[in-house]
Amino acid sequence: MIKCIRCGKENDDKNEVCSNCGYSFKEQKVEEAYRKLLKEDPVVPDEEKSGLIDSPILTFIFGILSMILPIFVFSFLAWYNYKKPSKVKLEPFRNVGNIFAYIGAAISIFLLVYIVWGLIAPK
Repeated sequence: MIKCIRCGKENDDKNEVCSNCGYSFKEQKVEEAYRKLLKEDPVVPDEEKSGLIDSPILTFIFGILSMILPIFVFSFLAWYNYKKPSKVKLEPFRNVGNIFAYIGAAISIFLLVYIVWGLIAPK
């Protein structure tokens, strides 16, 4: 017996469509396979849930700040928020923020070396 996911009626295995609503069982098999591929939302403990702004958005913001104001703290904050579990599925924001954090860290290192070299280099 096949149970229709649209109306819930039990049908014979030989049926190609639901006898009640006409839903295609071929379509149902494709949809069930697709649902198995989808990731479920992560279970986030209450103590780790954030308020209005979630960690992918914070990762993105700190990543941009680490590029604009090349200070290591913003890169570390972006990396910290990158690792935290999230309630929302904003992976592109999270990934771009992480890339920005690496670029900001590289800029910070370059500026630090440039300043130190300027202080110790003979004139």
